[in-house]
Amino acid sequence: MNFEQLEYIVYVASEKSISKAAEKLFISTSAISQSISQLERELNITIFNRSRIGTTPTPEGNIVITKAINILSNIKQLNDELCNLNIKKEKQLKIIAATAFFDIFQEAVTNFNLENPQISIDVEEMLPEQLLKNFNPDRNDVGFLPIDKEELAKYPKLGKKLINKARIGIVVGKNSNLYNYEYVTPADLNNEKIVILKNTKNSIVKKFSKSLSNHAILTTNNPRLLLNVVKESTAFSFIHEFTVKNYPTFRTDELKVIPITYTDESDYIYQDVWAIFSQENGLSSSSREIIKHMLFQLNK
Repeated sequence: MNFEQLEYIVYVASEKSISKAAEKLFISTSAISQSISQLERELNITIFNRSRIGTTPTPEGNIVITKAINILSNIKQLNDELCNLNIKKEKQLKIIAATAFFDIFQEAVTNFNLENPQISIDVEEMLPEQLLKNFNPDRNDVGFLPIDKEELAKYPKLGKKLINKARIGIVVGKNSNLYNYEYVTPADLNNEKIVILKNTKNSIVKKFSKSLSNHAILTTNNPRLLLNVVKESTAFSFIHEFTVKNYPTFRTDELKVIPITYTDESDYIYQDVWAIFSQENGLSSSSREIIKHMLFQLNK
C-alpha cells in the first residue's frame, strides 16, 4: 500500500467513476485501475463494485476509503506545518514566468506576498522558448509556462510538475467576423488577419501553420499591445483561455476568447501548463507555495 493508491481510491469514490478520477489526476484510466486492483489483491478485499452505471464502494471499501481520507488529511496537515516552518527560513523567491499568464500570475504573486511578507520576490517574464533556454538553477527557483510535453522533454535536467491543462483558443474583438462563433475550426481561420507575438516558435502556431494562410497585421513582443490591436481590428490571435481570465477588457465584452476545435465542440485542443525547477535541487518550500497559488488562480 502506498500514498498514491490511497489518493486514487479517494478520487474514484468522490467521482464515482474511474475515468473521471483519471481525468482529474491527469493519468490514464488503465493506470488508476491497475493500481486499485493491486491494492485490492494486497488487502484481499474488493474496494469497488464496477458496473455500467458507475463505480461504488463495497462495505469493506468504505472502511478503507474513510481511513485513506484521514491518512491523506494528516499527511497534508503535516506537510503544511513543515512547509510553513521552512518557508519562514527562506528570504527570497526567484520566479521566471511566461508572458501568457498576465494578471493570473500577478494575483498569485500578490496573494503569496500577503501570506509571506518576509520573503522578497524577484520576477522575470519572457516568452516560453526564451524561458526554457534561460532557466538557471542558480538564478531561478521555479518557472511557469504552457508547453507541449514533447518540447519540454528536450530539457532532461529540468524538474517538471504538470499544474494545468489549458484550452487553446483565439481572441477576437467585436469587429471580427468570428466574434459570434461559439467555437472555430482551422478552416474558419483561413485567410483571416492575425496578430502574433514576435520571435516566438509557439507550438500553438505550429499546430496550424501548415493549414492556414493569414496576413499578419502586427508582430509584437508586448502581449497587452497585441490585445489592444485585436480589440480595435478584425484580426485574431492565438491564446490560452487562462491568459485573459482577469483581463479588464473581457468584462465589457470588447474582447472574446473562442475555443478551437478540429471538428466539433467535443474536440477542443489543449496544452499542458508546467512548473519547472532544478532537477538536482528540487522544489523549495516557497516554490511549492507559489505553485499552490498558481493552481488556485488557474482553477478558480
